Amino acid sequence: MRSISYLHKMILFGILLSTLPILLAGIAAILYSMNQTELHRMQTNKQLLLHMQTSVEHKLNTISYMLDQATRSPLTLQSLSATLPGTLTTANQLQSEFQHMRSWEPLMDITLVNEAQDWLVDHAGLYLNTDFPLALPMRDLLSKTLTSGWQLIPSSVFKHNEQDFPFGCNYHIVLGRSISLMNASADSALIGGIPACSLYHSIVSESVDLDKSASELIIVNREQRILVHPDPMYIGQPLSAMNIEDIESNIDLSELLSPNTSAASKEYHEVRMADTEYSLTFAKTPLKGWTYILITPMNVLSQEYVEIGLYTLSVGVILLLLSIFFVWLGSRRLHFPIRNLLSQLGITDRVLSNKKLPQSFFSPQNEFEQIKTHINQLSASRSQMEYKLNQYVLQTRTQYMIDMFLGKCSPGMLHQNLIELGYRDHLIQWQQIAVLTLKTDLASQTKYDHHDLDLLLFAVQNIVEESIDKDRQLLPIIVDQTVVTVIGSIKMDNSVFSNELNEMTALLHHRVSEVLNLQLNIRFSQPYSSFSEIHLAYIEAMKMLKQLTIPGDTIKQNEEASIFSSLWTLPYPESLEYRLMQSIQSADEAEASVLLQQLLQRVYHMEWTEEEYQVALTRFLMHILQMMQESGIRLAQISSGHSPLINELLALQTAADIEQWFIHRIIRPVIGIFRERQYAQHQQISEKMIAIIHQEYDTDLTLEECACRLHYNASYLSTVFSKETGYAFSEYLSQYRFKMARKWLDETELTIKDIAARLRYNNPQNFIRSFRKWEGVTPGQYRERRQKPLRSSMK
Repeated sequence: MRSISYLHKMILFGILLSTLPILLAGIAAILYSMNQTELHRMQTNKQLLLHMQTSVEHKLNTISYMLDQATRSPLTLQSLSATLPGTLTTANQLQSEFQHMRSWEPLMDITLVNEAQDWLVDHAGLYLNTDFPLALPMRDLLSKTLTSGWQLIPSSVFKHNEQDFPFGCNYHIVLGRSISLMNASADSALIGGIPACSLYHSIVSESVDLDKSASELIIVNREQRILVHPDPMYIGQPLSAMNIEDIESNIDLSELLSPNTSAASKEYHEVRMADTEYSLTFAKTPLKGWTYILITPMNVLSQEYVEIGLYTLSVGVILLLLSIFFVWLGSRRLHFPIRNLLSQLGITDRVLSNKKLPQSFFSPQNEFEQIKTHINQLSASRSQMEYKLNQYVLQTRTQYMIDMFLGKCSPGMLHQNLIELGYRDHLIQWQQIAVLTLKTDLASQTKYDHHDLDLLLFAVQNIVEESIDKDRQLLPIIVDQTVVTVIGSIKMDNSVFSNELNEMTALLHHRVSEVLNLQLNIRFSQPYSSFSEIHLAYIEAMKMLKQLTIPGDTIKQNEEASIFSSLWTLPYPESLEYRLMQSIQSADEAEASVLLQQLLQRVYHMEWTEEEYQVALTRFLMHILQMMQESGIRLAQISSGHSPLINELLALQTAADIEQWFIHRIIRPVIGIFRERQYAQHQQISEKMIAIIHQEYDTDLTLEECACRLHYNASYLSTVFSKETGYAFSEYLSQYRFKMARKWLDETELTIKDIAARLRYNNPQNFIRSFRKWEGVTPGQYRERRQKPLRSSMK
């Protein structure tokens, strides 16, 4: 299962990073708002309670003030000292004064009582005891109001036939003032009161905040009797009758407000009444001993909290949507360089989302893993290409060196090749050169056999390259199972150069013996002053190496003359002969004919005697026969039933006959044998290469890898394969791959991308373009065209 992409990870991380602060800020805002709202509610309730307390006490103080004024009124004093007929005279005046007092408080009831003469006067008129029997003993009422202040008494004290109290109140809050005169009875008093219900309604009408907040005011006296309540039925009852219980302590409100409880010091409580929760705020007045209680339903606070939460949630959602938008936009902008890099690497969103690709083709799961994989592939391809390039450079340098040793390079080309190989300083500084040849002596020991020869030559080549300074030698190469290198010196003295060569050969002998425990046959040519004479130095060193006959004589020196004396008494064209031998072994008859003609012309231009010409021609014939013997060709294969070849050669008289004899009698038959061998070898090589292609077509197969397996040069294999099959190696490999692709398209349900992956195409589009180039149609069109007749036949 493919993991989430890096773009989506950035978007999710940005959303989480923006959501968390918004969420925390929203929660903090809600908590802070709730706390502030609750504090504000508490402060508001306190202010509201103080306002209502002030309003109530102002109203009561107004009544108390008017009572005090009425007790000192001359009219009141005069009415108490007069007899009944005189009282009747002043009753109207008292009623007018009481009506004036009611203009300040319309619901106030004022009664002047003269208990000694059994009459009373209120705003409605004068009543005798026979007409209005007192329901409450006046002395008890007066004593309570005088000692305790305001009292809650039944409204029946003020009831008579002309009165009808509003709001259905059964209780009055009253205050009494006794009147004492010098000539009057002490049983006279002035009583003022107000209906308890009217007190609540007047406060509600005056306080707009109380009406809006759904709060309720309750006032209780010292005895915890309810003085004011929204429901008139609770007035006069004890506070415990309301069954208000504190939620935190489960204590009844009557006990909670008791001075003996510690909870009474708290002004704010959460209470429960009739399965409904309320918040409660109270305040006590020390003078009257009353307690003002303000209760508010908790659902009002909850509604405020919900409104705060909804407002905060809406703001948070808006901020979250904005942050998501900006996160998406910013992530796309930040991901833009990654998309460009993926596009450069050939990775598209379609490829990333394709889950049907095989695991070997699409193993990474996100963009960075894809980039890492492609970078690793590029690094591996770069390393492989560097390796191949180094191999190619090495092969090129080796080929240059071989051409230089064989004399195939003109002086100008020789200098150009050496400069390209990095030997410009050698060309300028070297004054003398010599060719050094080294050959392993496997006959003197039993540790190695002939199967180890290639490996030993490679090891000796490395030892030579490491033992001699690079500014003293050219690249060592292997030619005819011999390690060959060119040694140079910046000095002109031959003896000094000779000593240096001897020291080098001794050092190489010691190193090879120490590392490989192997004896070497080492030869070096006489010094030459020009690079164009390297091929002559090579022929000379190789000739001396072949003359070694005594086992153990590893460093050969000429005992008859100096090592730098002339090697030959006759100026024989060794280089042409060597090139001719190479062309015969290569089965190149045309080149062999040309070189033979050049060699014979070179010999004929010499001023020799007849015997010297015969020696030169016989020597040339012996070299050919020696080459045949070394190549495993028996003499009977070319001279069966004829006279000895030497006799035939010596019997020829003209140069034309000699040339034709060499061509028809020696060179052409030998070339025919080499050609047959070459054909069989080429056929065998091409068959092996075809087998490798058929077995490993679905791998990163290259010509260099085949050359490494078959132990041949890559350019040689390329030539052989194209000559035998008519196709280049890469062309044949591509044709076979497309053959398998057509087979899979016809016989399997593999997708085009799967087929491209199996055929080592990193990008399916490259496979589609190549298939269309070879077949003229795309893979999809090919499959549809081949399957259409099949569907028709099934119908």
